[in-house]
Amino acid sequence: MAALHPDWIFGDMTAAAMHGINDSIRYLDEIHLMTDRRRHSRDHGRLRYHLLPDDELHGYQVVDGVRTTPIGRTVFDCARRLDFPDGLSVAEAALRQGLMTRERMMDLCRELPGYRRDKALRAVRLAPAGTENGGEAYSYAVMLDEGFVPPLVQEEIIDPLDLSRRYRVDFSWHTEDGRFIVAELDGRAKYTDPEMFRNGSLSETIIAEKEREERIRLVADEVVRFSFSEAYRRHVLVAKLEAARVPRVQASWTRDS
Repeated sequence: MAALHPDWIFGDMTAAAMHGINDSIRYLDEIHLMTDRRRHSRDHGRLRYHLLPDDELHGYQVVDGVRTTPIGRTVFDCARRLDFPDGLSVAEAALRQGLMTRERMMDLCRELPGYRRDKALRAVRLAPAGTENGGEAYSYAVMLDEGFVPPLVQEEIIDPLDLSRRYRVDFSWHTEDGRFIVAELDGRAKYTDPEMFRNGSLSETIIAEKEREERIRLVADEVVRFSFSEAYRRHVLVAKLEAARVPRVQASWTRDS
């Protein structure tokens, strides 16, 4: 589309995909275009139009030959327009890749014109800057949205049977009553992508993962395993965390706060 329309400027999650900070295939069916008031059009088909202030029309960024909104504007637009988990995931991807600092993103969310500024600021402020992928970032945001205490991400655990070995867990909580709770997002790729197999062997991969979980269970009081679909649907993940007695926080942490 950029080749057919070299003057088009792409924004929102289309620009996020070009910048490499859109981890969700759920947003790839629509194409987001930035226009001024003179050329603005109604959405039709797969095209979604967004107004861009006149003074930003010439401040586009070229990524792989495609004109996009600069990464700061892209993060701001995604974080203010999307649901909180998706908005946080975009901000988290930028932090994970070292593309922008949190302080710079916060400044731009305060300075750039646009509605729902508080929503964008919340997503940027609460991004943990430590997840390994978009699924973890999304799940983390769901946990916050549902009122759970923010977990630590990628905490390192020492193997109690071999002190030279370390395991990082996706999410963890140290509760006031002394319990240690771990939650792990099941990654299907490790069992389906041959490039991720341990020594090129699926069986070795499965055995190593079972051993890892056994060692973690020797340290943790509770281990919760969940899939991305369970996090996306929310109620299953919430039920699992509640069963593990993951602590809740005050209402100020909950959805839309």
